[in-house]
Amino acid sequence: MKKVTVLEKDFKLDSLYALFKRGKVKYGDKALYRFNQTKTTETQVSYSEMLELITKMTLSFTKLGFEGKKILLLGETSVQWIASYIATVTANGIIVPLDPLLLEDEIIKFAAKTEAEAIIYSKNFEKLFSERHAEFTTVKKFIAMDKETFTLSPEDAYVDEEFTTFNNILSLGNYLKNNTDMTVMEEGRDVKKLSILLFTSGTTGSSKGVMLCERNICAVMEGIYPILYHITEEDSLLSVLPIYHTYEMSAGILAPMLYGCTIAISDGIKYVGKNIKQFKPSVMTLVPLFANQLYKTIEKSVQKQGKEKTLKKGIKISNFLLKLHIDIRRKLFSQVLEGLGGNISNFIVGGAALNPAIVDSFKDLGIHVSQGYGITECAPLISVVPLNEYNPASCGKLMPGMQIYIDKDAPDAEYGEIVVKGDNVMLGYYNDPEETAKVLSDDGWFRTGDYGYIDSKGYIYITGRKKNVIVLQGGKNVFPEEIEEYLERVNLIGEVVVTGREDKETGVVSVVALVYPDADECKAAGLETKEQIYDAINSEITNINKMLASYKHVNKLELRDEPFEKTTSRKIKRHTIK
Repeated sequence: MKKVTVLEKDFKLDSLYALFKRGKVKYGDKALYRFNQTKTTETQVSYSEMLELITKMTLSFTKLGFEGKKILLLGETSVQWIASYIATVTANGIIVPLDPLLLEDEIIKFAAKTEAEAIIYSKNFEKLFSERHAEFTTVKKFIAMDKETFTLSPEDAYVDEEFTTFNNILSLGNYLKNNTDMTVMEEGRDVKKLSILLFTSGTTGSSKGVMLCERNICAVMEGIYPILYHITEEDSLLSVLPIYHTYEMSAGILAPMLYGCTIAISDGIKYVGKNIKQFKPSVMTLVPLFANQLYKTIEKSVQKQGKEKTLKKGIKISNFLLKLHIDIRRKLFSQVLEGLGGNISNFIVGGAALNPAIVDSFKDLGIHVSQGYGITECAPLISVVPLNEYNPASCGKLMPGMQIYIDKDAPDAEYGEIVVKGDNVMLGYYNDPEETAKVLSDDGWFRTGDYGYIDSKGYIYITGRKKNVIVLQGGKNVFPEEIEEYLERVNLIGEVVVTGREDKETGVVSVVALVYPDADECKAAGLETKEQIYDAINSEITNINKMLASYKHVNKLELRDEPFEKTTSRKIKRHTIK
């Protein structure tokens, strides 16, 4: 039987560096990271080695004068990326992680906007910085990361030039470590000052700079620690989401360290299936779109083998036995679970609401889905369903140490805007006091922009984003997310967005479903023409309308020829939809 983590009493975390120090003390030479350094070579870095790496990088960054300076970080998930992030913060610099899918001109604009003085980048950006480095007018140091030449004991000599490498910076740290007292460097650090600057357009197209401090992230770690204690040092996690996003950095990279997990780093979205089979994770942090895709993969595999009836019968038997406290799911569905590496037991899903039916379906197979709710401005976690509890429709209970209230438009309203307060709430928006004042009160209450409600047991439910709400003529509010949950269950639908369209002549607002069909499912159903696909999906929508209040009915269907544009965290960019 899997053991449960024995929690430390009154757990506190003074800094991000302290998290890695704790890791060395508790887990020592245990593998912290596993990753493919080349196509044929897997490498491991232990808890002890990672602390050593961060220490050397911190000393180098301090020597280079990074204190108070903004440092851009641009690249895919890697040990060097993580070390650069933590070391910059520990050296009292300000780390600015950027989306690696940004256009070149956008990267140049962000460098100018932040007055960045250094850029740490992966191999994919060598061409940009070699050819256009003169356009980065404030940048004095370009530091190249390359996992294929990465070594924990570099022999390169540090060269004080405009362009250098991660290994050279590490070499400087090797020298400094023998001549510097790291303890002295840690004393008196202000963990409540700006240290992390995140530009998140999300799905709205606005590009606000969220200012976080080290204390914000530490508060999230303190809050999550007693909630996910069913994760232990026996678990391994596969990191697949973009690391520049604070959800993956907090939940997928830092939080697993609390329990002594080993974190496998994916080679990229295209290789997730291959990596799952290689690393055999027991835990994954996902966004809903990713979770939906994984379940569809399972369904297609079962259909291909012609075992739908066998699976349904097995689920029926298993669910009956569960009522008698007999759990045979992992043995009974071992062949299905093998497609997910064979060890997967927990998905932690955030970023948006996941269809409760999908949560139930994973549970039937023995995979527990714990939904969470957060926003970048809260570093990012606000609530999460504890791993020992089950509520497929909720995004969880409030994190310890936080306060919450629902700001209703009327006393008898069913829902209202979610407003929160806690040590994890941001400092404000970068150089934008007006936007900051709109969402953050003087006494620390943050308006999330999400509508929802709380039940008698403390579970939080999200009804939708305030800015996405469709307001009808009679004053009724329709939340697109609620209708999308129903539509996402239709196999013929690959992607869907529900929106409101106003008739310019009559002023009447219609609820419209924009659908990108699932080509494979349509083909399997014998639907060959666009007209046939339209009629089949429209028929499904008619059936769904019967389950909804009349004012929530989808009035019109529009098919798309191309998938929706998405962020790197796999959220559909609603602002690009016309």
